[in-house]
Parts: sequence; structure tokens; C-alpha cells
Amino acid sequence: MTNRWSGEIKRMRSLVADEQSSAFRTFIAKECGPPLSVRDARSRLYLLTTGALAGRPCLISVDGAETVLMSMADLEGILLDLALAKFIEDLKELPRRKVRPR
Repeated sequence: MTNRWSGEIKRMRSLVADEQSSAFRTFIAKECGPPLSVRDARSRLYLLTTGALAGRPCLISVDGAETVLMSMADLEGILLDLALAKFIEDLKELPRRKVRPR
């Protein structure tokens, strides 16, 4: 995952929940460019997948909905980064256990 992604994801986490979805969609649209039709995506599949592996995701429009073609490494980085942040946040909320001397 590139550094630009990490910084944007961290910035989005600090936003209010209502703004996070909008910011995420805007970021993905900016990174991926305009959505391709299925026909265009199919004819350029090899180029799109090698681009995704190089860190350039792509939007594909399917029946009015959009899908993202991105590398597994980018997805893993985003999900694990979020999971780690959530785990650390949950640790801060846990009360400390009091230990009694034996």
C-alpha cells in the first residue's frame, strides 16, 4: 500500500461518521478515475489488472453500481490497518486489571 493511501485512510478515520463515506467515495473516485463500462473493462482486463497490481485501482460500472478493481496487497493494507487501529482503540477503552499481592 502506498503512503498516500495510508495518509488518506488516517485522515478519513478522524472524520465524523457521516463524512467518512463521502470522503471515501471521493478519494476512490479521484484515485480510480471515471468508471469503465464492463465492455471497456473486459477489452482492457490485462492492462487494468497490471495497473491495479502497481497501485492504480480502477472503477468498473456494472448495472448502475460501481466495483473497484484493486490489488490484494492494497486491500490487505487497508483492512489490516483499520483492524489494527480498531484493536488499539479497544485496548485503550479496557479498564486495567487490578492485581493483588500474593
